[in-house]
Amino acid sequence: MTKTPDTRITLVSTMKNEGPYLLEWLAYHKSIGVTDFCIFSNDCTDGTNLILNRLDQMGVIRHFDNPQGPRMDPQRSAYSRANRDAQVAASDWVLIVDADEYLNVHVGDRTIPALIRACGDPDAISINWRLMGSCGHKHFSADPITARFTRGSSFDNPENGLVWGFKTLFRPAKFDYFGVHRPKFNKKRELTPDMVTWTNGSGQPMGPKVLKTGWRSGHGNIGYAFAQVNHYAIKSREDFLLKRLRGTANSKNKGRIDMEYWDKYDINTIEDTTIATGGIAPQIADWMRDADLAALLRACLHASRLALDYQLQEDVFRTFVDTGEFPRDLADDAASEAEEEDA
Repeated sequence: MTKTPDTRITLVSTMKNEGPYLLEWLAYHKSIGVTDFCIFSNDCTDGTNLILNRLDQMGVIRHFDNPQGPRMDPQRSAYSRANRDAQVAASDWVLIVDADEYLNVHVGDRTIPALIRACGDPDAISINWRLMGSCGHKHFSADPITARFTRGSSFDNPENGLVWGFKTLFRPAKFDYFGVHRPKFNKKRELTPDMVTWTNGSGQPMGPKVLKTGWRSGHGNIGYAFAQVNHYAIKSREDFLLKRLRGTANSKNKGRIDMEYWDKYDINTIEDTTIATGGIAPQIADWMRDADLAALLRACLHASRLALDYQLQEDVFRTFVDTGEFPRDLADDAASEAEEEDA
């Protein structure tokens, strides 16, 4: 009989067309102590939803279809549903991260319970990003992203305003609803400094301002001694083209994924190989013994390659992959053509 874990830690996420990266992300977070996964998907065209369905059937996750209307926000609608889910509400802790974000714990046995203990068993822990750049990689690959992308942003001298963004691990019973970067309280609720204990990734107080607002740290509450969130937002140049096709998690507007986006996230200042990846490969091997899951993953990788090959018929995208440069005039033309095709 399998022993029920003493602490239930639920990871909540929403995704679209993340199939090529999904098993690594799930296996990693399971290896650091996540006990439950509540995953929402929307508008998938690469078979990610089918992979998630199979993982649900296998008992690895719970998967929910999250269809979107023309003005709906995929991320926030999913988190609203998760906030009303009885199993999520019954969790001791909830972590909300995207499919390109990995919680990297530095203390103890490198697990989430070790992080909680190091921070003094608070009610919420906001953990800063390290934006992981492309490392100059050009091509899409099924190889682990945690091994391929090992350079990222600086904590002490942030390259841009995104670098000090954070994601939050929290006790759901202490808060009213879920936000993208942190839990929140209802606007009518009276906020007092002692209502929750809220630390940063060094176990230091975030300060009273975070009770009301904020998704980025400042000089007074930046902290990464005990943990960071590795944010693999762009990966290789070809992976970035796939990301451009699907859009961001909090918007259906793929126009947001432009060269400016690439420039903001392709930061390779600091080498960082601290993430503990030893538990990933054995777990994936175990899951891949399921023939249906293995077939679905192969189909997803093939669909992703076809989508890339179609894009690479455009000179602008081929030039980007080969050189890392986006000719601005060609990029504008390609975007206009894509919008016309979508219409």
